[in-house]
Amino acid sequence: MTPPPVRSRPFATVAPLPNTLESANPDAATLLANIAALANEGKSAEARAACESYLSSHEPVAQVFYWLGLLSDVAGRALEAQGYYRKALYLEPQHPDALMHLAALLQSLGDTAGARRLQERAARSERAADSERKR
Repeated sequence: MTPPPVRSRPFATVAPLPNTLESANPDAATLLANIAALANEGKSAEARAACESYLSSHEPVAQVFYWLGLLSDVAGRALEAQGYYRKALYLEPQHPDALMHLAALLQSLGDTAGARRLQERAARSERAADSERKR
């Protein structure tokens, strides 16, 4: 029997891959789809509440922190957005959307070196994914 995850260290657990998430926990997949739908409809407050609800009842996943970052970014809270994007990348180091949005955010804040590093990382990740698809 495995011990329950420690709640005071939410980033200690590695997030499952998105395709395994749906089969492992259909409720979690439904919540993630709902978050995306709310955010895409411009319902930022509802999407943020759905993210918080998800995090209070499920293991942390990069996609939720990415949405929180994007919602914060849209609201003009750059430092908060930066923190959420970094959490997404901690959980999933090659999360393509988090890499791109954090790079753009850093560029807008004048951190061109940081933005360039993230862009290079995203490009390496894309090349690796292309290489895997060709096999």
